Amino acid sequence: MLATLAPQAAAAPKAQAVAAVGEVGEAGESGESDSESRTGVDAALTAAKRTGRSVEIASMRGERSEVFATPGGNLEAREYLRPVWARVKGVWQPVDTGLVRSADGGVAPKAATVDLTFSGGGSSPLVRMRKAGRELALSWPEKLPAPVLEGPRATYREVLPDVDLRMEAQENGFTQLLVVKSAEAAANEKLSELRLKMAAEGMNVRETSAGGLEAVDEGAQGTVFEAPRPVMWDSSTSAEGTSGPGAGTAGATARAARTVTAPEAADTDGSDEPAPTESGKLAPVGVTLPAGGKELVLTPDADVLRGADTTYPVFIDPQWNSPDATAWTMASKYWEGSPQWLFNGQPDAGMGLCDWAYCQPHDTKRLFYRIPTSTFAGRSILSETRPGSGSRSSPRSRSPTATPAVRPRTPSSM
Repeated sequence: MLATLAPQAAAAPKAQAVAAVGEVGEAGESGESDSESRTGVDAALTAAKRTGRSVEIASMRGERSEVFATPGGNLEAREYLRPVWARVKGVWQPVDTGLVRSADGGVAPKAATVDLTFSGGGSSPLVRMRKAGRELALSWPEKLPAPVLEGPRATYREVLPDVDLRMEAQENGFTQLLVVKSAEAAANEKLSELRLKMAAEGMNVRETSAGGLEAVDEGAQGTVFEAPRPVMWDSSTSAEGTSGPGAGTAGATARAARTVTAPEAADTDGSDEPAPTESGKLAPVGVTLPAGGKELVLTPDADVLRGADTTYPVFIDPQWNSPDATAWTMASKYWEGSPQWLFNGQPDAGMGLCDWAYCQPHDTKRLFYRIPTSTFAGRSILSETRPGSGSRSSPRSRSPTATPAVRPRTPSSM
């Protein structure tokens, strides 16, 4: 979100950018005093006027925010939904989730807001995530093969026959995607209940009312890590499916006419796969925490996993992240009972009327964003730009004339 303000300062999000231009508070996350911050603002305003270009005020930078002095003498605040900056050894660096192998044999992103490590193979934990002196670790029940790295993704091939496990680093967490490639693979009883060993020293991991999980610091009682309710989906399209509320006779006919075999399965490298928001068959994954909190048990939906009308591959997608004041979700007519919280780890969920061949006829997708607004309390906002109307990263829309609606709630957050 972009907001233009009178000389003070603001903030903004990246990767899913929502821009706002407005007046901002005094000090950012740099730890500078008010006087030092004010000096930085004055220097940036002078430089912007002299050069005719916007100049960032470094002292007001945050993980999800940037503030610029403009040549016109105002401040431009940019609020981002996802982190765009990370502190690495005390120095701000642009977030880079590309994975590299570390000296201890693990795999880690180059720069993220959490200390994240994936297994390099063998019996080491599948993932370790650390923040605020606390660590959450999950382990696969069997030895892992060495991962194949591609950008932010580590793929552990054949963790079960014809089943791949993908781990993907995100700015403030990770996604975990189990790819079941065929009906034969789905028949494996090990998929009926996935039991991951879990370690969370100093934290209590508990279920939330929404079906997700949260790891709460035993001392401070604050949430250190959280996971929305996991979901799973198949490779059908909503136009073929009958699982959604409005699938109708045409969808049932199209699905019944299709015979699914393993060779028909979509390319499992991720280049040609349906997002959960475009699948015809979607269901939540059961989550339980046995007594003692040493295990995380995931129970896939049997109909999506092994149904006669299931189209493979099937994807099972838990995700974890550090909690945020920002959030986003998608709601559609087709999946009216299953909002796509944080887009299930995907970068986009589409927006507007979708009447293409693979969509449920007349499906409409709406996106909702939550962005903190306390930074702008008491400020004079001269102008603002929202997602879909000129921000750095706008959601793709099926209907080019669609206009997003933003319902602000002040002075705190949406």
